[in-house]
Amino acid sequence: MANSQLPIPNSQGARFAASVVVALLLAAFGASSLAAQSPKAAMQQDPACQSLTPVSAGGPAPKDPNTVIVRWLGMMNYELAYRDQVFLLNAYFDRLPHSHPIGVLPADIRKATAIFVGHAHFDHIADAPAIARRIGSPVIGASFGSDVATKAGLPAKQYRVAMPGEVFRYPGVTVETILGSHTDQAALAPAGFLDKQNAALREASLDTPLTDEEKKQADVIRARGNTDPRINTEGVFNFLFTFGNGFRVMLIDSAGKVTDAQRAAAQKTPGVDVAMIPYVGFDAGIPTVVDYVKLLQPSVVFLGAHDGAGTMNWASNYPPALAIRDASPKTRTMDVIYRTPVCFSAASKEMFVGW
Repeated sequence: MANSQLPIPNSQGARFAASVVVALLLAAFGASSLAAQSPKAAMQQDPACQSLTPVSAGGPAPKDPNTVIVRWLGMMNYELAYRDQVFLLNAYFDRLPHSHPIGVLPADIRKATAIFVGHAHFDHIADAPAIARRIGSPVIGASFGSDVATKAGLPAKQYRVAMPGEVFRYPGVTVETILGSHTDQAALAPAGFLDKQNAALREASLDTPLTDEEKKQADVIRARGNTDPRINTEGVFNFLFTFGNGFRVMLIDSAGKVTDAQRAAAQKTPGVDVAMIPYVGFDAGIPTVVDYVKLLQPSVVFLGAHDGAGTMNWASNYPPALAIRDASPKTRTMDVIYRTPVCFSAASKEMFVGW
């Protein structure tokens, strides 16, 4: 009579079967762990979040389609990188004599989806026309910048005069133009205070006076801007970038009084993820910074325009950061060196600070 019982596996076969099951379980666990890996962990491994070379200067672009990289490039100059796009916010890299070197010169810039210029003073627009002419990028800004662009030889078709409220669209990105106002130093402090402050800083600084050659160089750089007084009230634009499904980055290009347009924008889109705010005048400028923080309720603030020559003229971030925290405890103030990649996930809004 034939034996109808099923064969009993030997011990080696049992071990093999068990190992296969374990391997499958581990693979499944590993796959789920990878899927569950936080965006921050992914950003930590992304070369773009470890490189000091801006994407516009040939550095690596972010790998993850949800990663937004913010780099401060001195004064109110920033780079925003997202997917295969890179936006320059202002372009002033060939700086006045004795300024701190950013580590990037106009000739280093290789690509830009667009260059957005907040206003046409030299320390915002100086290098934008020359860069745009060389790499073919459009420059977007107020009408007062078109004269600067024409003088620098930029074809008229490459300078786009933005209108308040106008929205520019790119793949996965929108940019809204919002009318701002320029810093009014007379409103920051009592008459004569800032002159005395600047004199005291010069006296305490080890920085040497400009030579005749350096004065000529400074004149050339300043001539790359527009000094029309109407810029203060008519020619300052803020730009609100929205990435993906709602990650918002706001450039406050100059720290004048809050405008009606800025209030309306804040009411329409309450709370931005990242705000770039000018910090000028040392203590005298802190109340204006706080006003903008209260208006925008940002999660993260970058301060700019405070990096004067030497050490005495570089205002510490600590006093405004303390005032910001008092006014908005959930707002974090960044204190980063030029070109440091600060990476954000547009999906989870996690942040990772690179070099």
